[in-house]
Amino acid sequence: MTRPGSPSDPSDPSDPSHPPDPPDHETISIMLVESRALAGLGIRGVLDREPDLEVVAEVRSADDALAAAEDRAPDVIVLDVRLQEPSTSAATHRLVHDAPHSGIVVVGREDDDASILEAIEIGAVGHVGALAEPAELIAVIRKVAEGEDPLRDEVIGRPDLIDKIMDAFRDNARRAEESSSNPLAPRELEVLRHVASGMRNRQIAALLDVSEQTVKNHVSSILHKLGVPNRVRAVTFAARQGWLALDEPGAGVDADRESEATPLPLER
Repeated sequence: MTRPGSPSDPSDPSDPSHPPDPPDHETISIMLVESRALAGLGIRGVLDREPDLEVVAEVRSADDALAAAEDRAPDVIVLDVRLQEPSTSAATHRLVHDAPHSGIVVVGREDDDASILEAIEIGAVGHVGALAEPAELIAVIRKVAEGEDPLRDEVIGRPDLIDKIMDAFRDNARRAEESSSNPLAPRELEVLRHVASGMRNRQIAALLDVSEQTVKNHVSSILHKLGVPNRVRAVTFAARQGWLALDEPGAGVDADRESEATPLPLER
């Protein structure tokens, strides 16, 4: 018979593998987002053993979690998915926005520091490493359910991680600035100004002393670079970005009253 208090006694609070006793509060509802079914069985088994934790939903993707979160309104969402996959990244950002009363806990993978940065980026408040013990996950879930921010506390204790966060912030700011810069060549912008005035390709070609095909090539390049379907959208987009001043002589399309403007020819 195992004596109470011995290391093998599962109820022994001194056993480091045993999570702290849950505080006296209502059951914590949890949604598990786990892309791997077998891994989900392991995590769910850990959570199901705790009397104060209840898994109310288990889904395989962040997209599926969006609908489930609205329906179930869990206290905590445990995310074990690859956050940097494009579709997953967008869905997790929406999840944080659409489920503001659900605390997000991210389960790390491989590089825990990179995973922490990803968790911060999506707005998570909890994180456990890839090799964390079950007791650590349970403790983080309980803290998050109580309104704490264990991820912030973890970062504060890691000056080296703060440096990485600052570097990542600067890189993101630099990329955002680069993405907002004007991608059009000077000649393309000149062509777009004439397009904005309502001129057709042959008129622009005559004015610039180039072939009509050259103008068509410039227009096609403009549409491709701006990711728009036609000339009207190109002029509107460029004006709203501040690359094209519509109060210049000859530029006659009001970007905010596009439907009321003189129609531009849709030729390319």
